[in-house]
Amino acid sequence: MRLIAAGLLALLAACGAEPETVSSSPDTSAQHGTTSADLPSRTAVAGTAWRSADEVLSSELPRGWTVAAAEPGRVLVNPGLKESDRLDCLLVVVWGRLDESQRGLDAVATMEAHDAELRAELKAQQVDLRAPEDRPKRVPVGGFDGAERMYAGKAAGNRVGTWVGTTLQEGWHATVVAVVVAGKEERYLPGARRILEAARISPPKADPGLDAQLAGGEYSGTTSFGGGGAIHVVYRFARGGSVTRTSLVSGSFAIDGATAGESTKRGSWTSSGSRLRLVFVDDVEDAQLERDGSRVRAIVVGDLRCMRR
Repeated sequence: MRLIAAGLLALLAACGAEPETVSSSPDTSAQHGTTSADLPSRTAVAGTAWRSADEVLSSELPRGWTVAAAEPGRVLVNPGLKESDRLDCLLVVVWGRLDESQRGLDAVATMEAHDAELRAELKAQQVDLRAPEDRPKRVPVGGFDGAERMYAGKAAGNRVGTWVGTTLQEGWHATVVAVVVAGKEERYLPGARRILEAARISPPKADPGLDAQLAGGEYSGTTSFGGGGAIHVVYRFARGGSVTRTSLVSGSFAIDGATAGESTKRGSWTSSGSRLRLVFVDDVEDAQLERDGSRVRAIVVGDLRCMRR
């Protein structure tokens, strides 16, 4: 459930929206948290079927709502706003594989575990949420575990409500986050809840034989760039179709001078024949497998050839 806020802002940038445009009347209310009474009503909402490009998540979008921007594992939903309308609602849907440490938690506990992280990430983007007084409320999501929570807060000095709903299915999560100007909750939040209630996750099926071959394996390679720079990449595979990619940049760009940095991202993989698809939170890579008999000796991603260590 990490990077919800980062995903929201990245998607906003992709479609040209700015979070500062969320506005309402100035907040003169007391600084109190919200309660379950502030949760959206269970209004019937007609919708149309939607499926993510990676075919992992399916749901329903209320009529007139569309996907405004998409990246691997997350989409920004336009809740029927026209180009000339005020940005009264920011709505993002994210999904992904749960970390091993999260798989023993139910939806309520998972949401509580990420409360401080979510509020800190949104605060960094000028959405200041108050700590809620109540625990998340459990909600049914088609027979799967789900939870929801409502926050009060401010964005750019104006009152907003933020609704978060999540469902856990087959070791994955789907989470809906809606930031709505005060007084507009009943217009947008029933639709946001409908997206959650209709959410169904179909995890990609890993090849058991390939999973056994890759599990515990490390593949590394180096590619050059600029006037002397290099990127060293290591892929580490674990059982269950998970992968971690560590990238180390060193050297220099031709003009800009020295640079260095390291990043690590966790994701999942699926296969089709000799091809491998690696899905990370903000990136998708297609790789070609090189085999030596039944052993995978190398993974080729574009111009990068990573050999088994």
